[in-house]
Amino acid sequence: MLLSLPKFEYVSCNTIEEACALLSSHQGKAQVMAGGTDLLVKMKHRKVLPDCLINIKRIPQIDYIRYDALKEVRIGTLATIQTLRNSPVIMKNFSILNQAAKVLGTTHVRNLATLGGNLCNASPASECAGPLLALSATVKIMGPQGERRVPVEEFFVQPGKSVLKHDEILTEIQIPKPPPHSGGVHLKYSTRRVDVCIVSASVLLTLDGPKCQDVRISLGAVGPIPFRAKKAENILKGQPLVGDAESVIAKAAQAASDESFPIDDFRGAADFRKELVKRLVAEGIQGAIANARL
Repeated sequence: MLLSLPKFEYVSCNTIEEACALLSSHQGKAQVMAGGTDLLVKMKHRKVLPDCLINIKRIPQIDYIRYDALKEVRIGTLATIQTLRNSPVIMKNFSILNQAAKVLGTTHVRNLATLGGNLCNASPASECAGPLLALSATVKIMGPQGERRVPVEEFFVQPGKSVLKHDEILTEIQIPKPPPHSGGVHLKYSTRRVDVCIVSASVLLTLDGPKCQDVRISLGAVGPIPFRAKKAENILKGQPLVGDAESVIAKAAQAASDESFPIDDFRGAADFRKELVKRLVAEGIQGAIANARL
């Protein structure tokens, strides 16, 4: 059934300062809109009813990908998912984010949806949150009180809620370059490739010879927020992962499943999701090892 949008005021901004001032003046009754792929759907279903939509798509200084080959990549909040999918820099140096972009929605959705919007929606099934957690990303937030930086691991609070205050805007995502001999894999299980994930897993692993020097494993759609499976990570750290490593990989995959706490919903049962976590994490570790050795 097609639903109409509720009535609202619509304003376009040309600067971050103007957008923050408008947010502040509406005292929590305004919403920022970029691509609108999540927000407009919520409004049609009356899950979000803002008095005002503040369009930030006209702000040119927050749509970019800037790469420092020795340090990091900085991505403006308005960079679209399709831009991440097509970016040679992201594809080569931050491949798990590129992999996530490839499986997010349709081409039409990817051309509208932004990286910042995907994070600010604060969905437990956010496609890009998992890779950014694994990559130790940080977000830059601007508001009337100035600028602050927050690790992505601390950004999500509960389903649909982040640390953003009512008068703040996420302006940039900063991702440190992974060390040499690192490899990553992002995996998603869904009914169709374009659907929201039933379970997702991102693995970023660094090898020191045959041993696991460091590893980050993040999970989506199996808790109230995207999160890292730290017990599973600790099982792998310092372990030899070249040759017969099946037993330690299986142990880590089981630990990740045990750390997850999914719910039953229309997209999948909790027990089914826990089994998927075990399968995806094992597959992700194996793929990350192979990529780290390339």
